[in-house]
Amino acid sequence: MANGSGRMMPTYTRPDLGSLATPPPPKPARWLPVLLPVLVLLLAYVSFRWAVGAVIHSRTVVRVPDLNGKSVSDALNLLSPARLGLLKEGEQFDKRFPAGTILRQNPSAGMRVREGHVIKIALSQGGETLFVPDLTGQPFRNAQTALQNAGLGVGEMDARPSLRFEKDQVMSTDPPGGAVVGKNALVSIILSEGPPGSDVLLAPDFAGKTVAEAKSWGIRNQIPIAVREEADITKRVGEILMQAPVVDSPLRLGDALTVVANTAVASGPRVRYEVPQGASDRDVRILVVDETGEREVYRKAQAPGSRIDVPVSVKGRARARILVNGIQVEEQDLQ
Repeated sequence: MANGSGRMMPTYTRPDLGSLATPPPPKPARWLPVLLPVLVLLLAYVSFRWAVGAVIHSRTVVRVPDLNGKSVSDALNLLSPARLGLLKEGEQFDKRFPAGTILRQNPSAGMRVREGHVIKIALSQGGETLFVPDLTGQPFRNAQTALQNAGLGVGEMDARPSLRFEKDQVMSTDPPGGAVVGKNALVSIILSEGPPGSDVLLAPDFAGKTVAEAKSWGIRNQIPIAVREEADITKRVGEILMQAPVVDSPLRLGDALTVVANTAVASGPRVRYEVPQGASDRDVRILVVDETGEREVYRKAQAPGSRIDVPVSVKGRARARILVNGIQVEEQDLQ
């Protein structure tokens, strides 16, 4: 467009405001839904730690008492007033402390802790104890090795003639097999010298034999035989159960030998039971209840499937209770 001087003037066009599109609203950040729960959890955790710390630091500081050598009961009596806890961490052998007493603690005595702290302890099992192995009938070398392997030693030794054991076999030990002793204890051994000479008379082993056999031997050797009677329903009637003096004891002319013979009643009521099948032996007990009360008449480890047939003597109305591994499995009326 020209003005009065003939010069061209620039032309301006007014923009069409109605033709401009409205910009879209901004999209929310994608991380915001994830961040908010994290912030909430973090705030809760910080608040919890602050609250716990405030509670802990508000507790009274106390001194840990000395628990060494004390029983658990005595330790609890010492810790309770201080509001301290107790935790057993283990046990170990220590001959300095009796079994069941405290031999170690953590924290140690005298340290300062806050109320609620748990004191960890270890208990003593006393001096280490061992079982004496059964060495009866073993050659001396084997017995010596067995004692060494068990943590024991050979004590005093003696030798005697024997009808039961060959030369240099162990006749007996002191303490006997199965006894409980301390570690490194000494076990005395009596060895066999073999059969006695013609001028030495030893008591034979009559266990399992009859009274007639014992009396016949007594007549030949001029040894009086006394007989006592006891009942053992697991043995046959007339069988010798025990004797005194014991086998291999030296006897002189005029000495007496006493045998105990079985008089179990073979007639009358019987308790019969078949042990259930299984992988191991069962502890079978038979209890009889009659007018005289309750008594045990049988107890023995039995293999699975074995049959038990036990004669019993009763007074009046009676019943039998059968227990396997401590549990009653059957009850029988006895007529």
